[in-house]
Amino acid sequence: MRRPRTLAALALVLLAAGLAVGVPSASAIDPFPTLGVATLSSDNFTVHYSRDDLDTTCSNYITQQWAGDVLGMLERARSVYAGMGLSFPSPVPDTDAHVHVSIDDLTQVCVPYGAVPIGTPVPYSRWDALLEPIAVPGADNIHLDATKGLTYPVIAHEVFHLVEDAMVPDVDPWLQEGSAEWAAVRANQDAGGTEANPDRTLDCVGSECGDTEYDRNGYPGWMLFEYLAERYGDSKVKAVWDQAVANPLAAGTTDLANVLPVSLASFFNDYTTARLTGNFTIPALAGQLPAPYAELPVGSTSGSLPSGSVAVNHLAVRYVILSHGSDTTSPCFAASLTINVGIPAGVASTPYYYAATKGASAQALTVSGSTASITVPWNTCGGSPAAYLSLPNDSLGLDGREFTVGGHVSVDLATPASPTDPPPGVHVIGSVISSPISDPAPTLKVYAPELIRVSTKTHLLRFAVFSSGDGKLAAMLGSTNLGSASLRGGNNDVRFVLPTQLFKSLRTKSSSNLLALTSVSPSGTQGSTVTRRVLVQAPKKKPKRR
Repeated sequence: MRRPRTLAALALVLLAAGLAVGVPSASAIDPFPTLGVATLSSDNFTVHYSRDDLDTTCSNYITQQWAGDVLGMLERARSVYAGMGLSFPSPVPDTDAHVHVSIDDLTQVCVPYGAVPIGTPVPYSRWDALLEPIAVPGADNIHLDATKGLTYPVIAHEVFHLVEDAMVPDVDPWLQEGSAEWAAVRANQDAGGTEANPDRTLDCVGSECGDTEYDRNGYPGWMLFEYLAERYGDSKVKAVWDQAVANPLAAGTTDLANVLPVSLASFFNDYTTARLTGNFTIPALAGQLPAPYAELPVGSTSGSLPSGSVAVNHLAVRYVILSHGSDTTSPCFAASLTINVGIPAGVASTPYYYAATKGASAQALTVSGSTASITVPWNTCGGSPAAYLSLPNDSLGLDGREFTVGGHVSVDLATPASPTDPPPGVHVIGSVISSPISDPAPTLKVYAPELIRVSTKTHLLRFAVFSSGDGKLAAMLGSTNLGSASLRGGNNDVRFVLPTQLFKSLRTKSSSNLLALTSVSPSGTQGSTVTRRVLVQAPKKKPKRR
């Protein structure tokens, strides 16, 4: 039996618990702010953002912690540019000594502070950030899209736009965007995007300038400013802006040309060669090769290369790769490759060749009049990396000028070769979507033994070939050209009658009995080569009668 005092205490506890059942906790009933615009400020910036976490229309709600992250990135970028030692001015603030930053939903046009500038192309959802000029000369509000614009590369890019407007607003967009992205890469120590169109015109900014927003904005121009800085020092980038301040209406290329100790054409050609080999010190570009525009298959037998034309606009470059083939199982041989490039009339250009192998460097083609040429070592090994050829148009106003590319390869079937190695750490920027400048040769499968026997009585070399399409099969036996046989898609019965004099040179262990079979497209493009050995089969002697 419980004591009375204990029972009384228990009754009080139960009574208190019963009363508590009908009373909500304080955290569930005390209201807190949920609507309107919140602000957060640092020394130089004020961020305006939505606190409505239940908004079903706008998607620009962020937390205070996130707003603090944005403030930190804004201040960090400002400090980086102030610390570059290039006398860049600080961003111009509003009358309250702060730059104002609005976190927006640009899809639904939900803007907590300021307004989207009049004349901004629609749809606004296309942009990750915008600058809004305000009444204070040289000052702007920053608008950051809450979905796409709250990253350091974007914020650093916009902060440098504030620096630019503090120097001189409304100059050539190419200069603004290219140098702002250069500064953002320096601040971020990495590129904020990937170029998809290395053949775009250098000074192009607009929807016609590429396949991605990165290219259309002119951001790839940062690579030229990086090359300028690495070659002549960071102060050259500031010198370009000093030219813009002195001549606000001048083209950005004019400002650049005015600070160069060499001609703009020569500088641009050197820049395209640096891109060709990835010859930069900044990690974002070091060893990075540009995506090629076209592929030129060299083939595995001696003969002319398939010729083609490549149009290039002003201050642009296109890169062509020369491929060794894809067959990594067949024997391969040493060769000599000659490349001939026809330069369009009036275009200043020095094409370069880059083997893209370990220890290789870019080699200038020898220019004579309107023709450039070079002869280089080559091999027919499918495992070797493709070589690169640059076709720069160094002119300022000549567009759609066609370069012609051709040449020939001489294969030494007596000298076996091994695949060459690519340079360490090299990769191609962007996705490689190459466009052949001629129709590809069909792929082959030869149904024949490794050693094909030919009777001295019939002189007939016969085997079956499966072809992926129409074309021809070129045949070389040793150094003798057997001609070519027509191919159609599917199985083909191929026959060659060997010349009588050829039999004298055929030996089972000599190089002259090597049969090289190469696929050729209807237009002459050479494909892969398959090899076999040929043995002269003498007829069996009849036994003598006794």
